[in-house]
Amino acid sequence: MAIDLATVRAYIAVPATVLSDADLTRMLNTAMSAQAARCQVDPPNDALDQALLRRVQREVAAKNLPLGMVGLDASEYGPERLPYFDALVEEHERPYRLQVLA
Repeated sequence: MAIDLATVRAYIAVPATVLSDADLTRMLNTAMSAQAARCQVDPPNDALDQALLRRVQREVAAKNLPLGMVGLDASEYGPERLPYFDALVEEHERPYRLQVLA
Protein backbone atom coordinates (compact mmCIF):
# COMPACT_ATOMS: atom_id res chain seq x y z
CA MET A 1 0.00 0.00 0.00
CA ALA A 2 1.40 3.38 -0.97
CA ILE A 3 0.90 6.02 1.68
CA ASP A 4 -0.04 9.26 0.00
CA LEU A 5 -2.07 12.25 1.18
CA ALA A 6 -5.37 10.87 -0.14
CA THR A 7 -4.84 7.56 1.66
CA VAL A 8 -4.06 9.34 4.93
CA ARG A 9 -7.03 11.69 4.61
CA ALA A 10 -9.37 8.76 3.93
CA TYR A 11 -8.00 6.89 6.98
CA ILE A 12 -8.31 9.76 9.45
CA ALA A 13 -11.63 10.97 7.98
CA VAL A 14 -10.83 14.65 8.49
CA PRO A 15 -11.89 16.90 5.60
CA ALA A 16 -9.59 19.47 4.03
CA THR A 17 -11.81 22.23 5.42
CA VAL A 18 -10.75 21.22 8.94
CA LEU A 19 -7.10 20.24 8.27
CA SER A 20 -5.25 21.72 5.31
CA ASP A 21 -3.22 19.65 2.87
CA ALA A 22 -0.09 21.55 3.94
CA ASP A 23 -0.60 20.64 7.61
CA LEU A 24 -1.43 17.03 6.80
CA THR A 25 1.60 16.73 4.50
CA ARG A 26 3.84 18.08 7.27
CA MET A 27 2.38 15.57 9.75
CA LEU A 28 2.81 12.71 7.27
CA ASN A 29 6.42 13.65 6.56
CA THR A 30 7.16 13.90 10.28
CA ALA A 31 5.62 10.49 10.95
CA MET A 32 7.54 8.95 8.05
CA SER A 33 10.80 10.39 9.39
CA ALA A 34 10.10 9.11 12.89
CA GLN A 35 9.31 5.64 11.60
CA ALA A 36 12.37 5.54 9.33
CA ALA A 37 14.60 6.51 12.26
CA ARG A 38 13.28 3.61 14.36
CA CYS A 39 12.51 0.83 11.89
CA GLN A 40 13.81 -1.04 8.88
CA VAL A 41 11.21 0.25 6.41
CA ASP A 42 12.54 -1.31 3.22
CA PRO A 43 10.68 -3.12 1.76
CA PRO A 44 7.42 -1.48 2.87
CA ASN A 45 4.68 -3.70 4.28
CA ASP A 46 1.13 -3.48 5.62
CA ALA A 47 2.13 -3.51 9.31
CA LEU A 48 4.44 -0.51 8.90
CA ASP A 49 1.85 1.27 6.76
CA GLN A 50 -0.75 0.77 9.49
CA ALA A 51 1.65 2.05 12.14
CA LEU A 52 2.38 5.09 9.98
CA LEU A 53 -1.32 5.86 9.59
CA ARG A 54 -1.71 5.54 13.36
CA ARG A 55 1.21 7.93 13.95
CA VAL A 56 -0.42 10.54 11.70
CA GLN A 57 -3.80 9.99 13.37
CA ARG A 58 -2.23 10.69 16.79
CA GLU A 59 -0.63 13.88 15.44
CA VAL A 60 -3.99 15.08 14.12
CA ALA A 61 -5.74 14.24 17.41
CA ALA A 62 -3.14 16.16 19.42
CA LYS A 63 -3.07 19.17 17.08
CA ASN A 64 -5.44 21.32 19.10
CA LEU A 65 -4.40 20.09 22.55
CA PRO A 66 -1.99 22.49 24.24
CA LEU A 67 0.90 20.47 25.69
CA GLY A 68 -1.02 17.29 24.85
CA MET A 69 -3.47 17.91 27.68
CA VAL A 70 -7.02 16.58 27.52
CA GLY A 71 -9.51 18.91 29.22
CA LEU A 72 -11.57 18.53 32.37
CA ASP A 73 -14.55 17.11 30.52
CA ALA A 74 -12.52 14.15 29.25
CA SER A 75 -11.50 12.79 32.62
CA GLU A 76 -13.12 12.13 35.96
CA TYR A 77 -10.22 13.51 38.01
CA GLY A 78 -9.07 16.50 35.96
CA PRO A 79 -6.84 17.15 32.96
CA GLU A 80 -4.74 14.30 31.60
CA ARG A 81 -1.92 14.05 29.09
CA LEU A 82 -2.08 12.02 25.92
CA PRO A 83 -0.01 8.90 26.58
CA TYR A 84 3.47 8.87 25.07
CA PHE A 85 3.28 5.16 24.32
CA ASP A 86 0.89 3.87 21.66
CA ALA A 87 0.46 0.11 21.94
CA LEU A 88 -0.83 -0.23 18.37
CA VAL A 89 2.18 1.53 16.86
CA GLU A 90 4.47 -0.59 19.03
CA GLU A 91 2.71 -3.81 18.00
CA HIS A 92 2.99 -3.04 14.27
CA GLU A 93 6.58 -1.77 14.36
CA ARG A 94 8.15 -4.18 16.88
CA PRO A 95 9.30 -6.80 14.33
CA TYR A 96 10.98 -4.09 12.23
CA ARG A 97 12.68 -2.06 14.99
CA LEU A 98 16.35 -1.35 14.49
CA GLN A 99 18.45 -2.66 17.37
CA VAL A 100 21.03 -0.18 18.61
CA LEU A 101 23.82 -1.25 20.94
CA ALA A 102 25.94 1.29 22.74
